[in-house]
Amino acid sequence: MIYKLTYESNAKTPFDTNGVNEILASARNHNKSMNITGCLVYHNGSFVQILEGEREQVRSLFKVIKKDPRHSKVRLVSEELDDERSFSDWNMAYFDPGVHSLSKSDLQNFEKNILMLADFSDKLSTTVNMFWLNVRKIILNLKIA
Repeated sequence: MIYKLTYESNAKTPFDTNGVNEILASARNHNKSMNITGCLVYHNGSFVQILEGEREQVRSLFKVIKKDPRHSKVRLVSEELDDERSFSDWNMAYFDPGVHSLSKSDLQNFEKNILMLADFSDKLSTTVNMFWLNVRKIILNLKIA
């Protein structure tokens, strides 16, 4: 069985490209060695992440995240056991609109594409559904509890 956990948090201070890249590099290396997969979305100062793997390893990682001084208001959204991974081919994805010199309309199109991905993704479990619901919240600038 695969253990799935979705959480949301706020960044204590806004991240620049270097800050996000630093998180991604360490997360990719650590998560791969622990056979943890998932998806991380950072937008407008908020994080939403789903983690999948062995229960103890995912819970251990979540404890580290809760203590990470870069996060505030870390909140467990959903957790469950499932038969298979939903993000087996995902590790950590990040797109930096600033690097690509996007206009405001390009950024709006990017946000629309993320929302469409959320709408069309396979919703195989409650935890996956809650992940995509919270992705919608941060893309639409809704407040995190």
